[in-house]
Amino acid sequence: MSDNESNTAMSQFIGLAPLIRLLRRGKVDAGYRGYVVGRVLFSLLLEPFRWYEKWRWGKHIAAAQLSAPPVFLLGMGRSGTTHLHYLFWQDPQFGFVTNFQASLHPVAMISRGWVKRRIAAGMPATRPMDNVAITLDAPQEEELALVKITEHAAFHFASFPRELPGIYDRYVTELGKYPDELAQWQAAYREVLQKATLLNNGKRLVLKTPTHTGRVALLHSMFPGAKYVYIMRNPYRVYQSMCNMYRQILPGQTFQDFTWEAIDDWIIHAYKALLEAYLEQRKVIPKESLIEIRFEDLDTNPMECMRDIYRQLELGDFTQVEPLLKSYLDGLNNYQKNSFELPDEVVARVNKHWGFAFEAFGYEQLTPGQPG
Repeated sequence: MSDNESNTAMSQFIGLAPLIRLLRRGKVDAGYRGYVVGRVLFSLLLEPFRWYEKWRWGKHIAAAQLSAPPVFLLGMGRSGTTHLHYLFWQDPQFGFVTNFQASLHPVAMISRGWVKRRIAAGMPATRPMDNVAITLDAPQEEELALVKITEHAAFHFASFPRELPGIYDRYVTELGKYPDELAQWQAAYREVLQKATLLNNGKRLVLKTPTHTGRVALLHSMFPGAKYVYIMRNPYRVYQSMCNMYRQILPGQTFQDFTWEAIDDWIIHAYKALLEAYLEQRKVIPKESLIEIRFEDLDTNPMECMRDIYRQLELGDFTQVEPLLKSYLDGLNNYQKNSFELPDEVVARVNKHWGFAFEAFGYEQLTPGQPG
């Protein structure tokens, strides 16, 4: 497949050095070489600006200290993590890695003026996979900033999808297997949070990256005192939504041909690997620092659910944020969610590979032919 112009590459602003190292590690198919040359030239063009940012802001970024341990929002992609992230965004006490930083991380400090305004003018109103409204100041996954500064990031699978599941596992459930790579990943991740701290005037960060669900023990060691919210969703809906999402976002990212069957197989693998890692590692988190919620509860009773989160994790006076949440939720009345049929083959496949999740999280397991 080849549709390189359908959307902006997640790693568009990656530095020249990590881009070259990334290209040396993976095979670029012949039909994508022109696209890759363009990516290299774009990176080369931006290199002086990256160096200027490092010269102008490097010491400030390196000296930035997190004001408090972060709040991590965990859960497999398409489990409601974005909705939860946006609800936290209504609370002015918190800071976030934004779409702006995630997109332009290497030059984010020097791009806060006309560059930001220019990009904002050209942005789509909603995300292609779920119709969620987006702005440059809205929260985004740190992983999308990480891919701009290091080749050691899980989301580089989008460039080399035929290397799945290995390239994904290497930086998620197997992160730490190679000490040098772990050290480089940790340094890059800390830089992302330090820059976010500066861009948010020192506010406590609320962070959402689904891959963190398989890194809980590592996060606990890096950020003592951090708080965690794990959100789960009906596995059938997660599978369908994940398949739909990658059909929306992968074209335009890749340097290789691939098949959707292989991507669907990887989704099956990724969910199992991620959630089994979480179920094993969640025991390292003190009980008072973790709360687990259902997407379905957050969807139907968001205020009650958020109140429980604030109370369990001791995040402050919920009455202060309650009217802000109500105003935001009132504005979602016209939001149209994606809807999917539940074919028998989806039920059978999810049952076969993800059966453990129904037992672990208390969802009803269907049989093919049973209404979903």
